[in-house]
Amino acid sequence: MTGIYTSTVNQPAARPIQPYERRPVVLLPWDPRVVEVAALVSILVESYRPDLRVEHIGSTAVPGLTGKGIVDLATEADPSDIAAITATMYELGFGPQPGPDPWPPTRPMHVGAYWLDGEEFRIHLHVHPRGGDLASDIRFRDALRADAALAADYAGVKKAIEDRAAGKGPLEGVIYQDAKGGWISATYDRLGIRRSASPGANRTEVAE
Repeated sequence: MTGIYTSTVNQPAARPIQPYERRPVVLLPWDPRVVEVAALVSILVESYRPDLRVEHIGSTAVPGLTGKGIVDLATEADPSDIAAITATMYELGFGPQPGPDPWPPTRPMHVGAYWLDGEEFRIHLHVHPRGGDLASDIRFRDALRADAALAADYAGVKKAIEDRAAGKGPLEGVIYQDAKGGWISATYDRLGIRRSASPGANRTEVAE
């Protein structure tokens, strides 16, 4: 793919994490291989930073839930250590978040791709300041896993956004995230899940 979304090359890179391509939103069925991808990338990250514990979050962490197919991973660290973690992730092949309004360097989202079975899986690696939103994101993930009706409702919200955008050109990720933000915020409130006051805490990229 070429154009404004392209920030990659066509050949696999030498680093374990390969270049990332920003693309319009297309909803995909859940692929069970995302579980293996999440585990392999988590092991890779933790092998370079044994002090980190990586969690699989977002829609690909909920079996059967449709979404963009991006494997969202997350960890947390002392704020003073985040710059060093970023440097290590860049050595692995991760890069900075593309597009408008990226997460700040104090709470970055690193991006990359991992190949399995000859297919590319895009990765978002969120690094939270310790005590930030990671616990809330895990609670949301676990609620979706435990409640099939909640997961189906979320899938319906996503499908409605995609349907409304049909015929109007590519569905931008920022528009997609904003459109489902109200549902996510209401669900957090109903479940009693807190959001911190950290920069960007009102965003919903984590809940792909």
